Amino acid sequence: MNKVQEFLAIADQFRLGHLTTEGSHHLTKDLSQLSVNNLLVATETLKQVDQLALLTLERNREGIWSLFQRVDATLKRGNDILLVGCGATGRLSLVLETLSLQMQRYPGRIRAFMAGGDYALIKSVESFEDRTPYGERQLHDLGFKNGDLLMAITEGGETPFVIGACLEAARISHEAPWFIYCNPDQELLSLRRCQEVLHNPHVQKLNLACGAMALTGSTRMQASTVQMAAAGFALLFDWKDRTHFYETLTKWREWCGVQSYEGMLAFIEKEAATHGRGEFTTYLADPQLAISLLTDTTERSPTFTQPAFENLLDQTPKAPIFLVVDGAKNSEAAWNSLLGRTPRCLAWPELTQKITHDVLMGFDISEMSLARRGGEVVSFYVNQGRILWESDELQWSQEVWGLHPLWLHLNLKMALNILSTLMMGRRGFYLDNIMSWVKPSNNKLVDRATRYVQTLALRRGVSVNYEDGVKLVIEEMERNKPGPVVIRVLESLKIKV
Repeated sequence: MNKVQEFLAIADQFRLGHLTTEGSHHLTKDLSQLSVNNLLVATETLKQVDQLALLTLERNREGIWSLFQRVDATLKRGNDILLVGCGATGRLSLVLETLSLQMQRYPGRIRAFMAGGDYALIKSVESFEDRTPYGERQLHDLGFKNGDLLMAITEGGETPFVIGACLEAARISHEAPWFIYCNPDQELLSLRRCQEVLHNPHVQKLNLACGAMALTGSTRMQASTVQMAAAGFALLFDWKDRTHFYETLTKWREWCGVQSYEGMLAFIEKEAATHGRGEFTTYLADPQLAISLLTDTTERSPTFTQPAFENLLDQTPKAPIFLVVDGAKNSEAAWNSLLGRTPRCLAWPELTQKITHDVLMGFDISEMSLARRGGEVVSFYVNQGRILWESDELQWSQEVWGLHPLWLHLNLKMALNILSTLMMGRRGFYLDNIMSWVKPSNNKLVDRATRYVQTLALRRGVSVNYEDGVKLVIEEMERNKPGPVVIRVLESLKIKV
C-alpha cells in the first residue's frame, strides 16, 4: 500500500474541513491583497477578528470561573496543575508555565508539556501529534499523579496526542481533567477519538468555539489567543469573587478594541523588505518577553513553509528570522532564562528524531548569535508597563492593559500575530486568506493542503475532487522540491495563481 492509499484508508478521521476553525473568515477574504495595498485597513481587519473571538471569553465566563475554582482548590490542597498542548497550544501552555515561574506562583507545581517536549517549542515535531500513546507517556514522564489536575488544550478539539493525555489523566486522577477546545461538539462527534473524550463522564469540557481564523486554519491566531487567555485567567490570578473576574474580562476586551497598531506598520514594511532582499532579522528579547517572541517566530515555519531556526550542530543555513535572549552569554543560559527553568527534552531510546537537550542547545539563542547572524535587529523591552519596539530609526511603544504578566504576553501575542501574518502576506506567502504555503507534514496538514488546493482551484473555475487532490499533494511532497506544495499542485493543473 503506497502513501496515498495509506492516507485515504484513514482519511475519514483527518478530514477536518467541516470544522469551524478550519473555515474561511468572511472579513478576511481579501487579506493578501490588503497586506500589499492597505496595511492600515489590514491591521484594523485583523483586530476586528480578534475582538469577535475575544467575545467568546465572556460567553463562556462561567466555565472559566469554574475552571479557576478547581485550579485554586487543587493547588491549595497541595496537588499540581499540568498543561498539555500540541503546536500552538503546546507553546501557549509553556508560556503559562513560564509566567507562573516569573511570578513565583506555586513554582514547580504548575508544569506544562507539548508534543515532542521542549524541543518542539522552537521546531515542530509533527509526527508526535498523531500519536495518542505519546500523550500518555509524556504525561507520566512529568510525574502526573492522583489528585493532580490536567488542562488539556487543543485548538480544534481533535488532536490525538492531547486526547491521549486527557483520557489517561481521567483514568489516573480523581480530579477530572479539563478538555479545552474551540469547535462545536456536533462537528467533532463525527470523529471517533473525539467521541471518546467528549462522552467521558470524568472529563470536564470547556468549549471556547470562537469562529473561523483570520488566516484560514491558522489556529496559532484567534483560537490560541482565546485559549491562552482562558487558561491564564484560571491559573495566574487570585480573583476576589466572580463579579471581579467578570468585570475584568470585559474591561480587558474593551481596552484591546480601542488600541491602535498604526505604529507597527513601519516594522511590518521593514521586515518584509529585509526578507525580500534575502537578508536576516533577529529579535533581541527582554527575558520577560522572550518565550512569546519565540512562539511567533517558530510558528512561521509550518504556517508559511519557512526555514526553521538554524542549528549550529548541523550547520543549517541562516533562517530569515531568529531570536536572541538579551543578557544571555551562552545557549544554556539563554534557554534557562527564556523558560525560567532547565529545558525538558525527550531522550526516549526508540526515537529516531534528534530532539534531545544537546540538540536543543545547538539552537544558540544567546548574545553570541548577534554577531554571527548580522542583518537587522529588532529589540523588544518592557519599559514602564509598556512594550518598547526598536529597530534603528524605528520605535513604537505598545500599550499594555494593567501590569499583570498575562496582559503583557497576550497583547504582545496579538500584535506579533498581526505583524507576522501581514509581513508574510506582503511577501506573497498566502493567497486571499488561504495558507497556500502550508507545509503538509502530518495527516491533518495533508488534509488541509488538499482542501486548499480544492478551494483555490474552485475560486479560479476548476473543480478537483478530494481523492485526486490527496494524490497530487502527496506526490508533490515526495518530489521534495523547493516551494509550496499547494502552489506546485495548482501549477501542475495549469491553474494560474
